[in-house]
Amino acid sequence: MAILLQFIAMGLFILIGIQIYNAFREPRLGREARGQLPASSAGSPAGGAAAALRELENVRADLRTRYPILFGMLGGYLNEHTMREAGSIEAAVQEMIDDWASRRDEVTKELSKVLYENPDEEEVRAIILASCDATFEEEGYRTWLSWLLGKFNAL
Repeated sequence: MAILLQFIAMGLFILIGIQIYNAFREPRLGREARGQLPASSAGSPAGGAAAALRELENVRADLRTRYPILFGMLGGYLNEHTMREAGSIEAAVQEMIDDWASRRDEVTKELSKVLYENPDEEEVRAIILASCDATFEEEGYRTWLSWLLGKFNAL
């Protein structure tokens, strides 16, 4: 029994030694290989925020490519400047609908595509927040986008 305990203890010491050896052997290379941030940005909150913002910009660019009409329409009318100039978000939305009425078929097709491809409320919320400054927490983002689709279908 004592010999068995000695083998277990010796095995534990060997494993601890291997862990210590691996920790000191090229630690930066190991973190990068596992996909973690380098030490210079991982230790800094600003570095983590910068990495998150880079990722957000990449995702926003992908979404803009996938839904160009939505981004053009919402981004052009539901930004802080235009909503302030129109007097309210409702007035800015009405102006947007009036101006985009000539492209009704394209708009309805893309709005339908967004709703079909993104069945989750959080996905639609992310797309709308990436495209404009307006928020629709009370109405719900899918509900508001469905309402907007209905407005364009009625034209």
